[in-house]
Amino acid sequence: MSTHKHIDLICVAVLACTLLLTILFINGKSIGLETIVDRDAEGSSDSVFFTLNDRDGSWNTAGATKITLAGDHAAVTGGGAYAYDGGAVIAQAGRYVLSGSLTNGSVTVSADSGAKVWLLLDGADIYCEDNACLIVEQADKVFLTLAEGTENSMSSGAQYSEAAAADNIGGVLFSRDDLAVNGSGSLSITGAYKHGIDVNDELVITGGSISVEAPQDAIHANDGLRIENAALKLRAGDEGLNLQGEEALLYISSGDIEITSEGACVKSAGGLLVEDGSFRLRSSADGIHSADSVVITGGALTINAADDGIHADKAVSISGGSLKIPSCYEGVEALTIDVAGGEIEIYPVDDGMNANGGSGFGFGPPGMFGQNADADEGEKDEESWIHISGGSVTIVNKTARDADGLDSNGDILISGGSIRISLPGSGSNNAIDYGSESGGVCEICGGDVVACGASMMAENFSDGSEQCSIFFSPGYTASAETSVTLKDASGKVLLSYIPPCSFSSVALSCPEMQLGETYTVVIGDREEQITLDAVNTTNAGTGGFGAGQMGPGGGRGERPDGMGRPGGRAVKPEGEDGTMPVPPDFGGEMPDFSDMPAPPDFGGPPPEFGSKRESGEPDQREPEQPENAQQEPDASLLVEGVETGPQPVSSETRRMIGACFLVLAAGILFAVKYKA
Repeated sequence: MSTHKHIDLICVAVLACTLLLTILFINGKSIGLETIVDRDAEGSSDSVFFTLNDRDGSWNTAGATKITLAGDHAAVTGGGAYAYDGGAVIAQAGRYVLSGSLTNGSVTVSADSGAKVWLLLDGADIYCEDNACLIVEQADKVFLTLAEGTENSMSSGAQYSEAAAADNIGGVLFSRDDLAVNGSGSLSITGAYKHGIDVNDELVITGGSISVEAPQDAIHANDGLRIENAALKLRAGDEGLNLQGEEALLYISSGDIEITSEGACVKSAGGLLVEDGSFRLRSSADGIHSADSVVITGGALTINAADDGIHADKAVSISGGSLKIPSCYEGVEALTIDVAGGEIEIYPVDDGMNANGGSGFGFGPPGMFGQNADADEGEKDEESWIHISGGSVTIVNKTARDADGLDSNGDILISGGSIRISLPGSGSNNAIDYGSESGGVCEICGGDVVACGASMMAENFSDGSEQCSIFFSPGYTASAETSVTLKDASGKVLLSYIPPCSFSSVALSCPEMQLGETYTVVIGDREEQITLDAVNTTNAGTGGFGAGQMGPGGGRGERPDGMGRPGGRAVKPEGEDGTMPVPPDFGGEMPDFSDMPAPPDFGGPPPEFGSKRESGEPDQREPEQPENAQQEPDASLLVEGVETGPQPVSSETRRMIGACFLVLAAGILFAVKYKA
């Protein structure tokens, strides 16, 4: 065999092309090349949470297969589906329109594992006695669209067949794979067996008016639940929204959601993020319960709960919107609580906010939706705090018994916001209670506070605070609705509050207060002049301190970062008959399901106050955010598998790079052989 006379040039060209392809593959994005992706890929939308197909409720039905339900059978016009066993089976990817009424049967999607199926409900009414009405056995993803102006319904019997039960089919609408619901029509789901909607993978709802009633969970999903621009009315014998996956995210972007449930209205084994929307929750247990963290950046939430209004095993972060809890046992309970904005009103029968370090959760210090990678395996770091840096917080407890307004087993840190607390003035009710006995501190460097409660075990702000405060005990118990006013030397009113409960002590602080100045505390028609001789001045009125009165708190912790070691978790008091006290009725009837309305920082640990903390080592906590700094959620912490920042090289990328080097090596061998 002869050698081509231009073999040298050919080999050089092959090697150059191989190297060029390798460089382009590795650095394509940085030089402006775009990757062509499937239209349903997660990166194809302006949102990391919703794809274009998730949101497309008006897709073109031209050429779609029509499935007409006609009583005891179905008729199919077009390809990809066939009538079977009194219902229909969709066997291929494609678009399908479903209409009519089925008296006892199911529609099943059983397609290829990579198939995408679009299914339009155009006035469909399905009943199945012993199975789910719509079953997604296999597909890559099903997009269930509620046609504009249509009413659709699904309902099932109380006992599923042995085959259905053996297949773990647990809902009226059941899917083993990803399911997205969109459109502007309505869907009513009534279940008598287990759940209303049951999805083994991810469920996305981006539109429609959906009502669900079920004996167990109204909506039950595993790998994730994302809601946007939908109107939901849910009534459940157990949980309203229940997310089972420990690493999954329950994300609510917007919508109108009303839930009545015997269990938690919203329960997530993973994290919960609420950005906007209107929520009305009524629960015989917790309103919102997360085994991870709860983040609220907006929306209007009203929660009536027999137990906690919001409970998280890790952290609760609130930076916007409004949160009203008219009735609950405890208002907000978590390992750490951060409030950076929003309007919060809580009316508990126990603590308003409870940061419960020492409860044995065993999670690392707060990185939202993740554990501390630096912690040794099995190590428990249970630092707890309440940090308020903005917004308004109002806590009123008229039925308090050994209860607190703000209660932290570690620290309470206030750097902004407006705080008003009212608890009865008798017993051991503390407006503010923190872990001073275990090294915790209560420091203030911004915001304004009027906290009224009992005086027996009350604590003042710590002497490490940067903002001045007055702890005042008038020596008697003022009656409910007695006004509290703080005036400066010129008579200007700095603080004013009319607490709904009686009180025998009050803590006052605002940025205008200055060390060495004299102020007048007015309680009803009685006045007391107080000179600030310390940053945390404690003063008794003419009647003297109440029995057992505690002065300034803030014992120093021995840890170098100044954070106190939290104590044990408080035990909820029991009623006279040994049961939990029943919360008072604050008005408001159970939601009426007869009328469906139209769809209508985290940050890490709290900032160091720079406040005389005794420390032998530098404080490792993050610096305080600049004033008015925008704190957007870091989506990379919330959603697994979505590229939102620098990502590690995937195994597929490594294989492609390896293939390029193999081609390069083959080119070199080719050149050597034919050169010889």
